[in-house]
Amino acid sequence: MENVNYIKHLNAVFERFNSDERIKQGHITLYLAFFQKWNREFFKKTLTINRELVMDCAKIKSKTTYHNYLKDLDEWEYLKYYPSYHPARGSKIKMFIFGTSLSTQQVQNMANSVPEPGQKMVPSYKLKTKENSFKRHPLKFNEKEVLLFFKKNNWEEVEARKFYTYIKSKKWKTDNWQIIAKIFAKNNFELKEPERASPISGYVNRMSQMRDKNYKEPL
Repeated sequence: MENVNYIKHLNAVFERFNSDERIKQGHITLYLAFFQKWNREFFKKTLTINRELVMDCAKIKSKTTYHNYLKDLDEWEYLKYYPSYHPARGSKIKMFIFGTSLSTQQVQNMANSVPEPGQKMVPSYKLKTKENSFKRHPLKFNEKEVLLFFKKNNWEEVEARKFYTYIKSKKWKTDNWQIIAKIFAKNNFELKEPERASPISGYVNRMSQMRDKNYKEPL
């Protein structure tokens, strides 16, 4: 029986999932299926697994998908996979333990994060937002594509160049730049930031309509 803290382990694993860009939903559901079995077997050092039962618990339908996710978890050191090629013997896995103690690097990072006396503490999400605001997203298109798109819609070339120069200077994600171009065209190519509606504007409009409604009229 391994010495595992249920809550600390899961918290540590979820933190690792969150910072691992390779992780997909299937990896998470498969890992949790293994963790559930591990917990029920009192955190044994190795587990003999039944593929069909694990797939059903993880909501995975394809054997190929199952094996791909399992090999990923093994390669990325979330667990150790011992495949069995014998029809009467099941494969085994060893679950790695996370969250049992703080590493030296983690302690150093925590110490470095302590503010100086008098320094205002800023929530981490605000720091991330500020940092990310300076990162420009790479353009998903080039000037030639813009010129062809504007020509196809019978819009002037000078407007195409103005639009490309303007959108290039922005920090927006530009996957749907054609939609943005159409909006500019409808606005007579007036280059300005789109107005953002208030989160409660729709609610206010609906309340206004309800206030003006004549409830004596039949439905």
